Amino acid sequence: MKRSFAAAAVSAALASGAFAQNVTLAGLVDVFAGSIQYSGDKRTSKVDPNGMTTSWWGVSGSEDLGGGLKAEFKITSFFRPDTGAVGRFNGNESFFSRDAWVGLSGGFGSVHVGRDLAPNFLPTVIFNAFGDSFAFSPLVLHANVPLFNGTDWAAANAGDTGWSNQVRYTTPDFGGLSGNVHYQFGEVAGNSSNRNYGANFLYFNGPFALGGFFHNVRANNPNAGTVGSVNVGFNQQKAWMLAAKASIGPANIYADYERAKNDNYTGATGYAESKTMSVSADLAAGPGKFLLAYANTKWTTAPVTTRDNTKRSTFSFGYDYTMSKRTDLYTVFMNDKVTNFDRGNSFAVGLRHKF
Repeated sequence: MKRSFAAAAVSAALASGAFAQNVTLAGLVDVFAGSIQYSGDKRTSKVDPNGMTTSWWGVSGSEDLGGGLKAEFKITSFFRPDTGAVGRFNGNESFFSRDAWVGLSGGFGSVHVGRDLAPNFLPTVIFNAFGDSFAFSPLVLHANVPLFNGTDWAAANAGDTGWSNQVRYTTPDFGGLSGNVHYQFGEVAGNSSNRNYGANFLYFNGPFALGGFFHNVRANNPNAGTVGSVNVGFNQQKAWMLAAKASIGPANIYADYERAKNDNYTGATGYAESKTMSVSADLAAGPGKFLLAYANTKWTTAPVTTRDNTKRSTFSFGYDYTMSKRTDLYTVFMNDKVTNFDRGNSFAVGLRHKF
């Protein structure tokens, strides 16, 4: 009797649409151990998080609204599995800083509202052999990770890899070509010009792919709202990047070039401009792949400052061993050099697991 009642209740719930929504809990844990030394640093032996991918967890879901229209959402949080701390770093970091958006999708593409990717993220991580490694990818390090060790080395990109208070539109796929348009409201009373906007594109055609982005950044992230410097003492950045990929047999070859100019839309004149180039490759070998990457960034300033004509060169070499479709083991060697500072060499072994 009880089983018949339960079966009837489940059938009624399904018929009413109570279980029509698809919700997924997912995440990734990445930890490595090694001897780490960026240029200008003293050597440190450590267990650290997020070697090849920043660890995260969260919930996403969608609901079929009929007529090809879907409602969808995603809320995900970064964390550091070496200590259990929330976020990528201490300080100005919101709990769900990876994703926190709701949106609609259909034949028109999709629209997301909330905290979502910045224009620079996808072209940067897709078009380099080390992907979204914020510890060992030379391109990602130069583009998005400043050094807080006395070198005064700044990340090329302003505004973070995710934007808050954002509306993002994603186009449908047009024969391998797709794009995203981003607009972030600054939400500063009396200053409507304190906002970010940008766009990117991705094109895939057989063994070849192209990508790129541009952005105009005037608001900081994750927690925007402060009018002032967004990068190296200036309150505005205009940046663009072009990237390409070619697959040749078991190898993928990548090339990237970015220019980012920092100046003021109000206030003092002058500028600081970075130019970044990167080449990298991955080569399938055995149960995994070899990874090889190089990036070089040069700064110029006007008027001339101590940052003018400074350079950074970073080289990484590694092997990523596939243990299963969810788990991989990796080892990386990295060499890093900033003008006027000692060269740093790092070596790490890490484990990454998706769930």
